[in-house]
Amino acid sequence: MARATVQDVAKTAGVSVGTVSRVLNGSPAVSASSREKVAGAIRELNYRPLASARDLRRDRTMRILALAKNLESPVISEAFRGVGDAAAQSGYVSLIAPTAGSPDREQQLVDMLRNGSVDGLVLFSPTMPDDDVEALATSLSVVQLCEIAESEAAFGVSIDDRQAARDITRHLIGTGARRLAMIGNRAARSGRLREQGFREALSAAGLEAAQSLFAAGDFDFHAGRQLTRELLAADHLPDAVFCGSDTVAAGCVREITDAGLRVPEDVAVAGFDDSIQAEMCVPELTTIRQPAYEMGRVAFGALLERMTEPGVHRRGRMFLPHELVIRDSTKN
Repeated sequence: MARATVQDVAKTAGVSVGTVSRVLNGSPAVSASSREKVAGAIRELNYRPLASARDLRRDRTMRILALAKNLESPVISEAFRGVGDAAAQSGYVSLIAPTAGSPDREQQLVDMLRNGSVDGLVLFSPTMPDDDVEALATSLSVVQLCEIAESEAAFGVSIDDRQAARDITRHLIGTGARRLAMIGNRAARSGRLREQGFREALSAAGLEAAQSLFAAGDFDFHAGRQLTRELLAADHLPDAVFCGSDTVAAGCVREITDAGLRVPEDVAVAGFDDSIQAEMCVPELTTIRQPAYEMGRVAFGALLERMTEPGVHRRGRMFLPHELVIRDSTKN
């Protein structure tokens, strides 16, 4: 039986060849119904895009590897779900592995790409230096997701963390807050960018940070509680606290309410990510929504181009739009 072509997939799905190409490349400019039709046609025809004549240069494993320090973050989980769904629609199996922040473990996993055990690599917040990311991406199929190293060769997909932090800080200032504090995480690139955006928004309003506290270890619910305890022990209570994640913000809210204070009447609290914790928290959190699933799909699309199209090597970074979501934890 003849091997299925892109044209066969388009005909079976009842869409154009261009639409099939956009789905295979993870483009966001495709409706959900069209994406489902194409995915169904791919399964029905057992279509394998890498088996075409354009790419017989070497054997393919039809596997990709996605690396992160851990899989606890809702943003990481959702982004990797986007990678996995887009990969499956193109006939790939996606392997997701946590490194626990161990450079040795990370290198062991990266070696799977070097030795041909997988065809491509998605990196989320690598422990390796930026120069190593650059060297890896120069010769191999690598993309970055969410946490973007300073590399010219490695294409990356994220939101503009700095601008998002400016947006949420401006919102807090707009509610009347003048003593603003931040609970952040300088260990992550995104955390440093969010701190920068926070300070820039304050400076533009003629303000200075009342306090800035940063986690030295895990950046989680308990860190949020501990750092908020330090904020509340200071001489002057902040009007508002910007937290670098919803999980940390939930810990912040808990500590504030356990101290007999009210959110947002006494202290407003804002998070980041728009994870499920943002809606589970009481009151619900004002936050920044990241299109994590779509970021994952776009990242795989760029990786697919790198793996299958001779001479195609997307560089730089792509920012997907974020959204300020205002809820009850900040004053309106």
